[in-house]
Amino acid sequence: MKTNDHNKRLFRSMQEEPDKFSDKEIEAMMDDLDQEADVDEAWQQFENEESRVKDEEFATALPATQFHTSLRKVAASFVGLLMLSGIAIAAVHIVRHYQKPEAPQVADTTAVANSSSFTLHSSSKETAESVVLDNVTLDSIARDIAAYHHLETDLQNEQAGQLRFYFVWNQEESLQEVIEKLNMFEQVNLAVEDHKLIVR
Repeated sequence: MKTNDHNKRLFRSMQEEPDKFSDKEIEAMMDDLDQEADVDEAWQQFENEESRVKDEEFATALPATQFHTSLRKVAASFVGLLMLSGIAIAAVHIVRHYQKPEAPQVADTTAVANSSSFTLHSSSKETAESVVLDNVTLDSIARDIAAYHHLETDLQNEQAGQLRFYFVWNQEESLQEVIEKLNMFEQVNLAVEDHKLIVR
């Protein structure tokens, strides 16, 4: 019996060019096809062919797999570096945030201006150019501003002087600007006359 590959080639050739083959050759091939196939031999050919195909696929897939593995390693390294950078930045931020700030410079709590005393209140907080006065009476605010600008205070309205305010006093602003801001509050009327800050 001729091999299966030989028969396949012969059959293809007969289909493409039938005039090349005589009737006897065609009958011989048909007789050969009528014989029982050797299953063991066919199975062995199939296994050999399958094994060869798998070997070829593995040989061609191996470099691609190695390439993808290398890319994964590079990507993992890059992600790791990004994570470490993020952790380092977060650590620096946390350390800066929780470091104790330097003690703020406290101005002299008493100052003499035109024979009246100027006292910073315990409820005030100073920054570089502003003082935050929180829950402070208008009388105290007026005395502090007057002393800063070397003026005397004149409290003409006792009731208004006892009102309590939250006020951010920007010391870089002019006296007139500060007074205008304070006068925006209801029941507040401040004015400057004869070197006096008057609370009306």
